[in-house]
Parts: sequence; structure tokens; C-alpha cells
Amino acid sequence: MGVLVLMRSRLALLLGVLVLAVPAASLGLVLGHPVTPAPHAWARTPPNPPPPAPEKPGHWDEPARESLALLRRTTAAEAKRSLASLASCEAHAEHLARELRNRDYRRCATAPLARTHAFASANSRMLSNLAGSTNPVRECRGRVLALSGANNMLAFTTNSTLRGGLDAPWGELLGASRSIRGMAAEALRLAKQPGWASTCKPQPAKKSPPAAREVL
Repeated sequence: MGVLVLMRSRLALLLGVLVLAVPAASLGLVLGHPVTPAPHAWARTPPNPPPPAPEKPGHWDEPARESLALLRRTTAAEAKRSLASLASCEAHAEHLARELRNRDYRRCATAPLARTHAFASANSRMLSNLAGSTNPVRECRGRVLALSGANNMLAFTTNSTLRGGLDAPWGELLGASRSIRGMAAEALRLAKQPGWASTCKPQPAKKSPPAAREVL
């Protein structure tokens, strides 16, 4: 009887050591009662936010017509200024000795060329944006983009001349200056061309298509 009590005491002591030293899953196996592991928690991706409501498409309205009129007036006024300034610089330089013409033209024409590049670049960009954001009718869009293209070509050529053309031989420089005047004259012609009012008159806004219903 005493031997049995002693064996039970030793078994209890052994189990206490196992509880401290062996993980719960292993201890369960020792005791014959496997421990069920906790279920794995999977990370959840947060739902995507709802898409923003589509913007109402722009249309060719009265403010768009007024913006076009302002850009046309600016193009015409600045093109006239460029034509007069460059023609004056060419004429003054040609009355000097050949070796003095380039320097005289640079002093006279650098500021007008820089001004021409600035207005033509800005006008080209604004005209293009106006045509792209307001849905004008096809004929109106064509005329706006043509005026934008004329301004863009004028800006590109004046920029090229300012960056490297002013040191060219006088004959080449004179040809470049006259070419710039020709482009300014074309921009002026397009800006003053008749028919803008009837071609680009305001249009009623188009109704947005009904939103598609979600099928459950």
C-alpha cells in the first residue's frame, strides 16, 4: 500500500514537470488527449472605395464662345505687333554694313521674338484645351485646332531662332525672320477669318445618359 502511494506521488511530480517544460500540444499527446490548434486568422483586404461620380461632360456654351473670342483677339493683336517689330528690325539691319547686321538685328529683335514665342505658346495650349474640354461641333473644333496649330508653329520657330538661329549668317537669319513673319501673318489671317460667330455659336448641353441599374 505504501509503495502504491509513493508511485502516485512520483507520477504527479513528473506530470507537473511536463506541464512546465513541454508545449501544450505535446503534453496533450503524452496524456492521450491531443489539443486542437486555434484556427488560422487570414488577413482581409479592405473593400475598394466606391468610384467617384463621373463628371458632367462640358459643352460649347457662351463662356466657351467668349474665351475663344478673347484668344482670337490676343492672337490678332500680338501677331500684328510681331509683324511690325520684326519688319522694322530687318529694315534697320539691312541699311548697315554686312558685318554689323547680325549684331544690330539681335539687339533689335530678341525682345520681340521672345514676346512672340510667349504669346504663341500660351495661346496654342489654351486653344487646344478649349477644343478638348467643351465638345464643339466638328467644324468649330477644326477651326479652333487650326488656329492652335498656327500658334504652335509660330512658337516653335521663334524658339528655335532664339536658341540658335541668331548667330547664323545674315542671309539665313533674314530668311528665318521673314518666315516667322509669314507664320504670324497666317495666325492673324485665321484669327480674323469671318464665320467664327456662326460656326462656333453656343450649343445646348447634352443630357447625361441614365445610370445603369445594378442587377442583384
